[in-house]
Amino acid sequence: MFLPGIEDLGSRIAVCLLVICAVGVAPAWGAPPQSQRETPVVKAYRAAGPAVVNISTTQLVRTRMGMLGGDIFDDIFPSPLTRQVPVQSLGSGVLIHPDGYVVTNAHVVQRAQEITVTLSDDRKFAATVLSTEPRHDLAVLKIDPKGKPLPFLPLGRSDDLMVGETVIAVGNSVGLSNTLTTGVISATNRTLSFKEGVEYAGLIQTDAPINPGNSGGPLLNIAGELIGINTAIRADAQNIGFAIAIDSLHAELPRLLDFERINRVVLGATVAPRRIEGRDTLVVTDVRTGTPAEGKLKSGDWIMAVNGKAATQMPQYACAMLQAAKDETVTFKLVRAGKDAAAAVKLQAKPRPDGAALAAKLMGVTLSPIDEALARRMRLALTSGLVVTEVEAASPAAELGLRAGDVLFQAGQLYVKDLDTLGMILEDAAPGDALRIGIVRGNMRAWATLRVRAAPTGPQKKTPKPPAAQSGETDI
Repeated sequence: MFLPGIEDLGSRIAVCLLVICAVGVAPAWGAPPQSQRETPVVKAYRAAGPAVVNISTTQLVRTRMGMLGGDIFDDIFPSPLTRQVPVQSLGSGVLIHPDGYVVTNAHVVQRAQEITVTLSDDRKFAATVLSTEPRHDLAVLKIDPKGKPLPFLPLGRSDDLMVGETVIAVGNSVGLSNTLTTGVISATNRTLSFKEGVEYAGLIQTDAPINPGNSGGPLLNIAGELIGINTAIRADAQNIGFAIAIDSLHAELPRLLDFERINRVVLGATVAPRRIEGRDTLVVTDVRTGTPAEGKLKSGDWIMAVNGKAATQMPQYACAMLQAAKDETVTFKLVRAGKDAAAAVKLQAKPRPDGAALAAKLMGVTLSPIDEALARRMRLALTSGLVVTEVEAASPAAELGLRAGDVLFQAGQLYVKDLDTLGMILEDAAPGDALRIGIVRGNMRAWATLRVRAAPTGPQKKTPKPPAAQSGETDI
């Protein structure tokens, strides 16, 4: 038996609901407009997202060919034949200049035969590696936008980071493009040690989920500023990721974008990034005697523009200089001793060094460029680079354990695909300098430090060329 008035109460509630709907009042579950839901994270992503790119690479890996087509038989009767199989990998990157310069991790593009950069609007570009810095896991790629400026992110700063502040990671997480994750800075100035003595220092630790594929992508602060490059995760822990502090990139860019080396020109001035009175500034720190810059630029000059384009950060300066050809006159807008100034410097052409002669002189090794025919004949794992054909006894190369059939693919900060590139690296080397080199032997890849020597004083004995079949050995 119902209590009196219950039916009336239910009817009144129903009528009230009908009235609410009739007059157009939004139900409780209705979403507020986007303007009310646009959080700082949303704003940061919208500002920075177009400059984030996905990177896909293809590399050739040599594998043994099965004789009988079954795994158990292949184990019992291993085939002496091998083949090169294309293997694809994914990573992320960030555009730092509208002319198509991309920063990513060195490990994302190592050994890559082909690199494709995909923008947030799905445009795809073939990319080349300009230079790498394995010690900081940094690399710079170049794509050709064919004269159309691309979205980019200016470099932020990482010297004022606060533990606990919100950070945003964007990248190609597990193959899912343009994925955003958020978290906080858990610690700063972390150091990670890896096998083969590799160590990364000055890292930002964050609990923003960073997954495979995020490598090379940007770490942003809540204002959408680039404060780091995501680089590593802890496989044995959840939500512990690491990023290269952006100030490390500031410091490495002069070498990564060394226009004198890349374009074979001489300016003669060293320019370094500085933060003065809270703003980014480029300062001339040295002018070499006998160079075009002598008498035109002075130590302490602030560079404000190059060829009429603002240049207050290293990407702006270096990319403007990369566009300048030999014998071209470059104009600089300066601040000198607190006053506006200007300078015009005519670049000088720099002759190409003899890479083969320098390799023999300083490393004690004879190298030959690789083509597809040579790669097939010697069963090499790479189709580009420089293959060792002879090693001089008691030379730096011999002491390091190099042998015929090894492939040199990196020297210093640059990938070497020809003797000209190697020559550019070796031309400034002095006796005793430490040269970090990357070597492939069979399917094994390794980095080592070679001590450059002075020119040999007399005839040296060289190790003989081994049969091509020995070049497939993988111990290094």
